[in-house]
Amino acid sequence: MKLYLISSVDSVLGHWYGALKKYHPIKLKTMNELNQPNEGIVFVHDLVLSDTELHHFLRSGLNHIMVLSMVPDFTKAQDVLNAGAMGYGNALMHESHLQSAYQAIEEGKVWLYPDFIAALISRLAESQPKAIDEHKELNKLSLREREVALLLAQGMTHNEVSEKLDITVRTIKAHCSAIYEKLAVKDRLALSLLLHS
Repeated sequence: MKLYLISSVDSVLGHWYGALKKYHPIKLKTMNELNQPNEGIVFVHDLVLSDTELHHFLRSGLNHIMVLSMVPDFTKAQDVLNAGAMGYGNALMHESHLQSAYQAIEEGKVWLYPDFIAALISRLAESQPKAIDEHKELNKLSLREREVALLLAQGMTHNEVSEKLDITVRTIKAHCSAIYEKLAVKDRLALSLLLHS
């Protein structure tokens, strides 16, 4: 799958290229240089488009778009994801996050900066406060997995769950893998959506 990097800021384009060069990206300065590929992943800097143009681009039929901003904003993250983006993050985030975003989008998953995931789950929990501890899907889990799942669905991070249950983060991650497999979800955001549905 081709990877297109679009930014009018040379330092940003260089940063992305350095992080993603093993995927053989094509660097572009403007949207006009993109010939609407049928297939490919596009990392686009939100500075190259107005909000209206960005929404039009997100609805253009391409379904592998990552929007990056110099000043990430939670409301903007919700907006671009609702419009069809598969990812949103900081234009200058660490190389490992850029690579993680690319891999997630290539696999057809949505990628968000970790802090945004926690904020989104917390807002979901606040907006739908019904008792999730009786959700029928939880019957598929062991008692400890159920505890972990409920805490994650409330917006806690792995570290917070680890402290609350007095077990290691590594153990929490092992429980998460089992939970995701048993409930057929990909991540803690999907888990939270399932349990709040």
